[in-house]
Amino acid sequence: MNTLTIPRELGFVIIAGLILRIAVLFATPMGEFAKYEQLVIAEHIVSGNGFYMAWPYMPSDPEKLALLTSDVPLYSSAFMPPFVPVAQSAVFAVFGVSTVGVYAMLVIQCLVGALIPWLVYRIALRLTTSRQALFASVCSVLFVPGLLSSATPSGAVWYSVAGLLVVDIAQRLNDSSRNKYLLGLVLGLLALMRSEFLAIGLVIASIPLFQRRWRQAITVAAVMLAVVSPWLARNAIAFGKPIGIISHPWREIWRGANERAIGSGYGADKEEIWEGKLFPQITKRLDSIPIDNEFELHADAVFKDEAMTYIKNNPAHWAGLGLKKMAMLWTIDPYYPRGLHPAYIAPTLITSALILCGLAFALVQGRPILHLAIILSCLTALFGVTYVLPRYQVYVLTIGMPLISCIPLPQLTVLQRRRVKQ
Repeated sequence: MNTLTIPRELGFVIIAGLILRIAVLFATPMGEFAKYEQLVIAEHIVSGNGFYMAWPYMPSDPEKLALLTSDVPLYSSAFMPPFVPVAQSAVFAVFGVSTVGVYAMLVIQCLVGALIPWLVYRIALRLTTSRQALFASVCSVLFVPGLLSSATPSGAVWYSVAGLLVVDIAQRLNDSSRNKYLLGLVLGLLALMRSEFLAIGLVIASIPLFQRRWRQAITVAAVMLAVVSPWLARNAIAFGKPIGIISHPWREIWRGANERAIGSGYGADKEEIWEGKLFPQITKRLDSIPIDNEFELHADAVFKDEAMTYIKNNPAHWAGLGLKKMAMLWTIDPYYPRGLHPAYIAPTLITSALILCGLAFALVQGRPILHLAIILSCLTALFGVTYVLPRYQVYVLTIGMPLISCIPLPQLTVLQRRRVKQ
């Protein structure tokens, strides 16, 4: 398990997954590139404007609208985690800020996504038999929303692979002294992809403390913090105070805690829940904020006030909405415009059911799934507080796919026994 040796059957699965990802990429052309924050920031980086994007709202003030729609950076920005935009900017630097540059990145994402069945197999093989591990890896290829994740610059495929890699390394943390450095490195990179993994990563890093492996836990956490500290230092300098990975955590909470919130990033009318025409009072408050280096912090404070006011006035409804969002994360988002398409519903429900069944069997059988359980539990709680979209489901379900191998499918058990006899 410490080598890169790949069984022949798994090799076929990996190749099939790559072919399917490439096919999906060119069969489902992207829409407007400008709606992806990662691409906007990457273009600014390549243009020499630094890590920047204007706060994505439409001011009612014409002068402010003209400023925010210009290409001139107006203030310090930490609107997105840096990994994906910086990676995209590197691709733009080679291929140009163009459709070719975007598709070059998407092809790279297909190659990255091809690692998913391999990582699912590696993790699952430490939980059960090789045939059942292979079955889990096949399921990862048949998960259509996961294939689609390579075809957009949203970054879900990066989170999926990095999350699986964290579990893979954590499982064999005691096998080699270098693994604690590798785990810290990947946890740091994952935190630079998704801000919540700054906290989740520290929880993962602390697990060796239960085995009294103090040095191991300290090393993992120290390496992780060393990876993220340049970005944290940059943000603290830019904003004049420590802010973490991103500058708008409360905006994410507000999208799931307002009078239109129903659990999704969309409302019951299929309109996206954003500040702007749907919330003129928020637009007015954002218009009143001076454009300076603290603009994003002051803007996020508006959403904190709006969200906390809603929660205080509707505590029971908000709590019920949180439970609904957690249920939606593990079923479907019916409010998503394409959420009733069979290509979304069927693979999502089947994959989720298999993972949850596998989790139940793993708990009963006492399988070593602590790292998987922590990540999935933390993410479920997180989206119970924020909101659900299919692309968020993609990386949650993908990280959970090794659990599918814990289902004791009789036909796979028979095949394994026959193979042993041969």
